[in-house]
Amino acid sequence: MYPFITVFGKLITTYSLATILGGILAVLLARFLAKKVGINTAEDVTDTLIFAGIGCLIGAKLLYVIVSVENYWFPEMSFWENIKYWYALLSGGGLVFYGGLIGAFLGAIIYTRHYKMATADLIEGIMPSIPLFHAFGRIGCLLVGCCHGIEYDGIFSVTFTNSPVAPNGVPLFPVQPLEALLNFILAGILSVMYTKKLRRGTVTATYMISYAIIRFVLEFFRGDDIRGVAILSTSQWISIAMLIVGVALVILSRRKKAEV
Repeated sequence: MYPFITVFGKLITTYSLATILGGILAVLLARFLAKKVGINTAEDVTDTLIFAGIGCLIGAKLLYVIVSVENYWFPEMSFWENIKYWYALLSGGGLVFYGGLIGAFLGAIIYTRHYKMATADLIEGIMPSIPLFHAFGRIGCLLVGCCHGIEYDGIFSVTFTNSPVAPNGVPLFPVQPLEALLNFILAGILSVMYTKKLRRGTVTATYMISYAIIRFVLEFFRGDDIRGVAILSTSQWISIAMLIVGVALVILSRRKKAEV
């Protein structure tokens, strides 16, 4: 694919370009839905997304370090050499989506709680933007070759020729474009649901349940290093937990309606 591109004479990764574009469109979608529905202001959802984005970056990098790094400190190296190692680790590539998702939720919750805003309403408002942003992230993965699929010589297979990450010259399962497509569809469904002004928590629960199932299944077709416990990957265990939380949100929402 195309892992790098030159912009104004500077070489940047296409993954960065894809995520920047996805972030811009995610903010625009949240602002559009806020104006259309009228529950939140466009400024409130923008600010919430900014803090969710900060939490996303921190969480994605933190989970990457937890699941990927074997040695956190090297006794044979000096203190400053270890500091340089950590600087390179934190400033370089390597992100895990589920860590970013958890971080985004925490960032949004902390921000809205601090300013005494309607946390649940604002999270509902930004929820359709999450799969939209994620879809562009997966397009970035496709361009670079990370998060690639297993060997698969069938319809829609993907073969990389100059990827710094994926095996080149080997047909692979199209896990990145498939996940991007499913995220685009999910973003559209959530957007329509949000405009219907359904019960509070419905959009959030729908996302959590839907993506948990999508990710759990797609993990079986991932060809990159498996990082997990027992027979399941880390992302599959998190998917199970997120599915449980999503179902719990549905049950709680229905109970509250019944009590009213």
